[in-house]
Amino acid sequence: MGNNELLTMEVEETENGITILTLVGEIDLESGPALADEFRKLAGRKPKRVIVDASGVTFMDSTGIHTLVEGKRALHDAGTSLVLVSSRIVRRVLELVFPTPMFAIRVDTLEEALATLESETR
Repeated sequence: MGNNELLTMEVEETENGITILTLVGEIDLESGPALADEFRKLAGRKPKRVIVDASGVTFMDSTGIHTLVEGKRALHDAGTSLVLVSSRIVRRVLELVFPTPMFAIRVDTLEEALATLESETR
């Protein structure tokens, strides 16, 4: 499956200091290592607040689950608040594997994620 659709990753910073990692495509054996590298780089910068926007993820296998768990751990260890925006597919896979939500904050849209993090700072 991984051959026909690569994962694209884009990191941007909002003016209020929120880092957004946007993921589009498939998180699988092929793309997992690059995403893991991206999470390590992000954690190394020790951002205060990160949104992982996975609303554009169309497929995720066990490699993707592992990569998200490790990325979450690295960011948490760096003292980062993290919000995950899930696509239907990501949400379904995470709910099957983790009956109790692994991500404390999981929302359906980037707007919800921004509102959640902005309300934390008030």
